[in-house]
Amino acid sequence: MGDYDWVAFTSANAVERFCAALRDARAFGSARVAAIGPGTASALRRAGVIADLVPEQFVAEAVVDAFPAGPGRVLVPRAAVARDALPEGLRAKGWQVEVVEAYRTELAELSPAALAEAVKADAITFTSSSTVANWLSVAGPDAVPPVVACIGPVTAETARQAGLTVDVVAGEHTIDGLVSALVDALAS
Repeated sequence: MGDYDWVAFTSANAVERFCAALRDARAFGSARVAAIGPGTASALRRAGVIADLVPEQFVAEAVVDAFPAGPGRVLVPRAAVARDALPEGLRAKGWQVEVVEAYRTELAELSPAALAEAVKADAITFTSSSTVANWLSVAGPDAVPPVVACIGPVTAETARQAGLTVDVVAGEHTIDGLVSALVDALAS
């Protein structure tokens, strides 16, 4: 870690998996830390690390926009399957970027009974592009409830590209923002 100027996290999952492999927060040394949003920043605080950079919008492109110009080295711990907007954007700003796999999402197995219950739901929430792809792989488009809610514009675009109609996109791209937007949509 001492070789990096920055460590940039794109999810609370990445923070939790990455920090679990460290002895303690001192491992960050003098590296500055970026968090994609408040949920990720909160996960960092639980690990004893305060984010130096949290953009106003909670998407990779906003992290890139808020990042200073390079040169230097950035470590990006993230999911095995993720968009390349952050590393590519940072490279374009003069940074040398190393991406490491902190975790991977895997398909769950649904019993026929669980799938039947899911189909009865009034709404479904998607918290990332991978949740869209994985749900459709496991359950198929016929198992999508009538209301589709997405945590942010990137996830919503993935859902639309998969042929889903997106009814709700959280204005604040956090779990709390998603819940609030869904509650508002279902109440109206």
